[in-house]
Formats: sequence, C-alpha cells, structure tokens
Amino acid sequence: MVEQVQTKVVTVSQKIDDSAVCWKRWLWEENSQKVLVIVNQMATGTLLVDSPTDCLIRCEMASRGMTGEVTVAYLNEGNDVPSELLALTKRADFVVLAVGTKVDSLVEQMLKLYIHQSRLDEQIGKLFWLMNSGGKHVHPVELGGLPWQFGPVG
Repeated sequence: MVEQVQTKVVTVSQKIDDSAVCWKRWLWEENSQKVLVIVNQMATGTLLVDSPTDCLIRCEMASRGMTGEVTVAYLNEGNDVPSELLALTKRADFVVLAVGTKVDSLVEQMLKLYIHQSRLDEQIGKLFWLMNSGGKHVHPVELGGLPWQFGPVG
C-alpha cells in the first residue's frame, strides 16, 4: 500500500456590508472557471465556518469539476443587490439562481430587477435556474441530495 498526502490551498473571502454578509468566495485555481450561486437567505456561519447551504454548493460544484472559484451571493433584504450582483455576474463564467419558489415580494422584485439588468448588460446567457427533475425552481436544500439540474433564465 502506498500512502499519499494531497494538499490544495483554498482562499476563503467574504464581503460584509453594514454587518450583513453580501457574498462568500472559495478560490482554488485563479485562472479556472468562476461560478456564482445566488441563494435567497441570510448568510450564516463565519468566514471559516460554512453554513449547510454553503457546504452543499461547494460539494456540488466540486463534483462537477467547477473548482476554480465558487462565490455564494446571499439575496436578502439587507444587501444592496443590484450593483453587487451585477459586478459578481460580470466576473463569473456561470451563474446559478438557486432561490426556489418561496420568496417574499421584496426579494422577488430584487431578482426581477437583477435579471432585467443582466439582460441589458448582455450577461443573461450566463444565468441558469437551479431546478428539480420536475422543472421547478429550487433552493439547494430542497433537492435533498438529488442531482442538480439547470435551466436557462431566458
């Protein structure tokens, strides 16, 4: 039996604005694919302690080989959504809207504005809904370990 020790350096960063975490990022390989996942929840955990949703997202992206950079943006009432999300979208190669269908009216408005602005900025082709096997928009936790499926945001 041959023993082997594997090492990978990961840089974790987050942006906090008025005590609300706007996004959290894990960087493994600087010049590889950049993925942005937008979830409708407040950030939980700390810089070095991930929430269950963060863990699900990182594991799913890693299983797909998307380990260049993964950013989770937290879509909630406490964040200045439009400008921040658009900057993150321009930086990303692939964007997943993982918000589900249970969103309050303010978050729904913010999401519609973001999609509209992404269309105007010619970024809409990067945007995909996270969906279940029935085509319903879902939050990562709602999938309960089932494979992720994506549908275009048209």
